[in-house]
Amino acid sequence: MEREERQRAQHTGHEVRPSAAAGGHGAYAPPPRRRAIRTPTFAPHDEERQRQEFLTGTVPAAGACVILPVGVAPDADTLPSLFVITVHEDERTYGPAPELREAFALLDARGAVETSRGLDVGCAWSGFGGVRPVVKLRLDFRVPRTAPTRSSVSIVVPADPYAEVWHHVLDGGLLGISTKARLDRVTSLPRSSFAAGLEACLLLGTGPSPVLERLITTYEWPRG
Repeated sequence: MEREERQRAQHTGHEVRPSAAAGGHGAYAPPPRRRAIRTPTFAPHDEERQRQEFLTGTVPAAGACVILPVGVAPDADTLPSLFVITVHEDERTYGPAPELREAFALLDARGAVETSRGLDVGCAWSGFGGVRPVVKLRLDFRVPRTAPTRSSVSIVVPADPYAEVWHHVLDGGLLGISTKARLDRVTSLPRSSFAAGLEACLLLGTGPSPVLERLITTYEWPRG
């Protein structure tokens, strides 16, 4: 069953310099799978119909990972981790979500900090349980300076393969949206840094998520 809460994005512009760690080289390798308690909400024939309605018009995520600010900086332990959802850099993304093409063009031209200051984006988490749980992140783009326009983009992440990392964003924090190609370029460098990971992302902020809390409890996913 879909549940949703809204949280206005809080942008961040702080600069950090420690090295990045995203589960080792290859940030997109799914973590080890854990046994989950399966609790389908619907009858089998109805669950698939509800699932398809939940997924309609969404962007399929390429992956999800966490980049941790570990390294030699004295304040590394106090910096927030960066939870990243990546998308494909093709029509799987830009067909249903042309807003992301424009946002990534701004990112390439201005960098992460200036782009995050110029974007007004709200975040909303929702989830769908059952045999194959999924998590949806909705991004509400608002452009108040030109006109009262608003558009929404929804990115869907299969929940089970990333069961080990959802707790990083459970209580809110720093959220990045990037393409897999962008993030691969910076995380594959020999001296890749946390700052480089930030620069590859559209930076957003999220608040605590009752949806993720419920999913983590239901499926007994790790809490850190």
